[in-house]
Amino acid sequence: KQMAKMKENVLQKKSLARIKNIHKLSRIYNKRLKNNHKKRLLELMREHIEEITKLSNKNNRHYLTETGDLVILCFELLLENNVSINKVLLKCFKRYETKLPKLIKER
Repeated sequence: KQMAKMKENVLQKKSLARIKNIHKLSRIYNKRLKNNHKKRLLELMREHIEEITKLSNKNNRHYLTETGDLVILCFELLLENNVSINKVLLKCFKRYETKLPKLIKER
């Protein structure tokens, strides 16, 4: 007999609920400012990448916190497009697990 395939979750339910709440608040905030939410998320992601790079180049470990902020923005972008964070991450895990060994073998 085959065992039922267990559903793998990358994020715990409480964490996912917190991210969804952050996204909800972010949408409310940007709506009040009359900002396109998706466009604003992308702008903030670019700003965070610049800040992470600058801080990392200065060996300022605050770049790690800014990296966490970037992750939250990425999660928000997924939610903004009505996709499952868990499903996307599981798909990407598989892509990296397949691609990296191929790249290593080529070198």
